[in-house]
Amino acid sequence: MLPVSGRISFLMMDHCKIRMGGSVPIQIDMGLADGNAEETVQETPIPIDRLACLMLGPGTSISQDAIKACADAGCLVLWTGEHGVRVYSAGQPSGASGAHILRQAGMILDPQKRLQAARRLYARMMGTEPPANRSIEQLRGLEGVWVRNRYAELAKLHQVDWRGRSQKFSDSANRAISMATSTLYGITEAAILALGYSPALGIVHTGDARSLVFDMADTVKFRTVVPLAFEIAAAHGNAKDLSGLVRRGCRDWFVKERLLDLLVDIIQEVIGAQEV
Repeated sequence: MLPVSGRISFLMMDHCKIRMGGSVPIQIDMGLADGNAEETVQETPIPIDRLACLMLGPGTSISQDAIKACADAGCLVLWTGEHGVRVYSAGQPSGASGAHILRQAGMILDPQKRLQAARRLYARMMGTEPPANRSIEQLRGLEGVWVRNRYAELAKLHQVDWRGRSQKFSDSANRAISMATSTLYGITEAAILALGYSPALGIVHTGDARSLVFDMADTVKFRTVVPLAFEIAAAHGNAKDLSGLVRRGCRDWFVKERLLDLLVDIIQEVIGAQEV
């Protein structure tokens, strides 16, 4: 099985059927031929053995055999909202190790180890060691200030009107950021599950089924998808397919910069595992 770090980051699909075609799942699109009333069928193989995450949007159906093939190949399947903005449910690739979850739980239950892991998270996120003798709650306060300043700096750099970060705002920058971070969360969750850890057992974030996803994604999002979202919003803020531009931009960036490799390294570094 190909290691998660060597895989294609994600593939987003919607309004199609996914069934087995021989030994691999295939995407089936139904449509009308040009100038012809007869229905046509287009079948496209899905490279699940080289794919880290398969994101299924609205209007998608998938057979049980295809789900089993994805699990056996180590390809995480996520059921998402339109354009991947929300993740409603996630599968589980085969072969996850319970030993990794035990290591993760042991770290979280030890206050000192958890604090050290939080410091590693913030060092990765901010690019510098956080102040000494700070609790996790105090580190959260420092993070909040840093995040607000970073958003303001990026908005000024790209000359984008900015009232602050909120999913309730409908401006192009906030919509682009929501789409970009949702895509990042998808492949971060894929990396976590593929390595055999639990997305729910967070270090800084707690109480959510994706607490660890938010922790790990925060370490890279202000160097990756957030600047990209501002760039796209500045250049294409009035585009009808803004979400598509963001999603494709994220996909190309993830492949070019080998983001899965980086996420695997960060997860292993923060949780303290010695082997994958």
